Amino acid sequence: MKNRLPFMLLSLLIVMSVLLGACASTAQPANESAASGEAQAGQSAADGSSAEPVTIKVVSFLTYDENKEGAEAAVVAAFQEAHPEIVVDFQLLAYADYFTSLKTWIAGGTAPDVASLDLSMLQEMAASGALLDLNPMIEADGYDLSAYYQSTLDMFQNNGGQYGLPASYSNVVLFYNKSLFDAAGLPYPDDTMDWDTFMAYNKQLTQDTNGDGNIDIFGTSRLWWPYYMLMTGATPFNADATECTLTEQAAIDGFQAMVDLTLTDYVAPSANDLAAQDDWHMFEGGRIAMYPIGPWSISEFNEVIVDFDWDATTLPYGPTGEKATFLFGNAYSVLSSSEQQDAAFEFMKFVTGAEGDQIRQDAGFEIAPIKAVAEGSFLSAMEGKKPVNAAVFLESAEFAKSVPTHARWSEISDAISSQLDSALLGDITVPEAMQAACDAIAPILAE
Repeated sequence: MKNRLPFMLLSLLIVMSVLLGACASTAQPANESAASGEAQAGQSAADGSSAEPVTIKVVSFLTYDENKEGAEAAVVAAFQEAHPEIVVDFQLLAYADYFTSLKTWIAGGTAPDVASLDLSMLQEMAASGALLDLNPMIEADGYDLSAYYQSTLDMFQNNGGQYGLPASYSNVVLFYNKSLFDAAGLPYPDDTMDWDTFMAYNKQLTQDTNGDGNIDIFGTSRLWWPYYMLMTGATPFNADATECTLTEQAAIDGFQAMVDLTLTDYVAPSANDLAAQDDWHMFEGGRIAMYPIGPWSISEFNEVIVDFDWDATTLPYGPTGEKATFLFGNAYSVLSSSEQQDAAFEFMKFVTGAEGDQIRQDAGFEIAPIKAVAEGSFLSAMEGKKPVNAAVFLESAEFAKSVPTHARWSEISDAISSQLDSALLGDITVPEAMQAACDAIAPILAE
């Protein structure tokens, strides 16, 4: 109704003007600009520029669990304020059942126009044809992608298509217990640390403090298995996802380094150790010296850790000289079934651009993919908090890598994980584990 009222008033003025003109046909306009404005307004009405706003349906899980104040709803409200010509039918959902619901809507022909997606969701949907390749719209619009961290854009590409624009990202850095380093007389780790130095520190920091034969303080903790593939430049399959490559030496080397942390060098907790206490709480309790973790831990660690000082640096160079970290992220995508693709893209630009990113960043949700927002607001929000070296999260974005994805990635990931679990128990060797993983993955890739 806010759009209709000015149009109705303007129409009434035009009608009155015509009637007055009929009564005084010899009268001239008071000034030419006013007459011109009325003519242009009348033409705008004739052209339909005051037409009814279009409506787009948007679903999202962003900030549902992390921000009870409704950061994502605030992003949508800000867009609505800036674009009254587009009405957003917005629904915020919990992550747990989100993807199942989204696939049900797609199958039933009631898909939204725009949806937030994490990396694996997006890649599966892109492969199935459910998402719109944004490249033609980006090119036609002249939309400048250089404002984003390039690695965050790369995450949401598939076969050259850009199937989403990033709304938030997070990566993994290395937190370290400064008090344990001080007690061991070791210099603090920094961004030049290589794998040999990392392992030397681990061995000196791992301790059985009470002499009972059980390790009480570990040098480090294992990361999710894809990291050990990324740090040696390995991949689970070749470029066109037709052949398993886990038996290649780069993959073997990476996973051997992972297994050795627990089975050979005893510097990282085993499965039994983690069953007694997870590594998150081990670090909080001063039992892990170097802990690889992401920005989602910052709030709790600042509240809980009071007995020791801690800071952060980048993950070490891998055994083959590669420097890598995980890149996680969430994007917004346009569904290929959308009948309002132009309006949907307008929404996308706002909610993944500087305006939307700023609202999420102010709410403390992950890190903004827009460089100017991250380098300003994220760092300023970290002032007075730990880690002091919060810039490490932004520095790590430059070499962060996303996990290779596939439409059936969850099955592929499960196959690899189960074999690595056996290797970590010492039941099979790493080469045997990778051969078994490839045997399970090959039929998937062959389809």
